[in-house]
Order: sequence, then structure tokens, then C-alpha cells
Amino acid sequence: MSGASKPLLAILVAGSMLTAVGGLVVGSRAVQCAEAFKGRALAWHDRAQELQRRLDASQAVRAELEAKLKAKPAPAPAVGRAGTLSRAACNYVNVKTPNGRPNYWKGQVGIDSHGHAVFKSPEWSLRAGAIVLRNYARRHHLNTIEGIVKRFSTCNHEEYIAFLCRRLGLKPNEQFNVVARIPELLPAMVRFETGRAVAPEHVAILDFLKES
Repeated sequence: MSGASKPLLAILVAGSMLTAVGGLVVGSRAVQCAEAFKGRALAWHDRAQELQRRLDASQAVRAELEAKLKAKPAPAPAVGRAGTLSRAACNYVNVKTPNGRPNYWKGQVGIDSHGHAVFKSPEWSLRAGAIVLRNYARRHHLNTIEGIVKRFSTCNHEEYIAFLCRRLGLKPNEQFNVVARIPELLPAMVRFETGRAVAPEHVAILDFLKES
């Protein structure tokens, strides 16, 4: 080999080595990049699966709520006016049950969704109503139509007060002997609450006041 060929051969060898090294470096970087992309792809895949699980769970909860709403019965009409549940509950004055107790009053057999007592027969509701009015007078010192109505009823105060005042011949703030006039006051309340008069066979329950 001539002397001029040796440098050229050295250059070619060096070039080949540099090319090989460069290829190794590029290949290594490519592998690293591929691994990084693979890691990101796996992370995105896991995240997508987690989001899908959450979406499925949310849809399941929504479907369950919709099913419950469809199965839920329509709200019962408010007790206390003609054609409502006052007769079905045998509760002519719509007496409520303290603390939601289903057997608080004598003759009570349950409680409706509005907190009103359900009685086995109407006379027991009249007895409970009379006791409520007696307690209003003796314990709470309520001796006017306005005071009684605002404690007893949650709505229609003006209409209720005006109706009872006409029935008893009183003014809203006029004081009167509540206990003595329960036989008049209670039937008037029944008329307003249910739109009907107290049946004669039910009035006798008011006699218990004479012994109490």
C-alpha cells in the first residue's frame, strides 16, 4: 500500500467508526423516546379507563335516582279541606302528632306523611282536638281566635280567623272562655277544615271535658 493510501484509509475507518457511534447514539435516543411515549400511552390509557369507570358509576347512580323518582308515589294532598285526606284519616280537625309518634293520642292508629294523626274513628280526633284547645287555653294562655288559629294552623290564617269569628260571634282579638266554648269552637273548626258538619254521633265525645 502506498504512503498516500494510508491516510485515506485511516479517514475512512474513522468515518465508519463515527457513523457507527452516531448510529448507536441515535438508536439509543430512539429507544428512550419510544419508551417514554409508551409510558405516556399507558398512563393515558389508565386515565381513560378511570374516567370511563367514573362515568359508568355516575350513570348508574343517575339511573337509580330516576328509577326511585318514577317509583315514588305522588305526594298526598294536604289534609284539611273538603275532599282531602281528613275523612280518610278520620282526623276531622287535622290534629298533628308531637314528635312524629304514631300512637300519641288515644284512638290513634298511625300518622300520615304530613305529620297528622290517623285515628280509628272520627270521635277520637275530636277528643284530641278538644284536648289541644284546652291546653292552648290553660298552658299557653291563648284566649282569642287569632291566637288559637296562628298556633294551630300553618296557613290561611286570615280566612280561618274570619270564619271562626263569624261562627262564634267574636272579634279576632276578643278574649273568651275557650274551654267553655269548645263545643261551639271545635265543630266550627271541623267545618272549616273538612267542609262538613260534625256528625251527631261524634259530638258526644266532647262530654269528656265535663269530667276533666
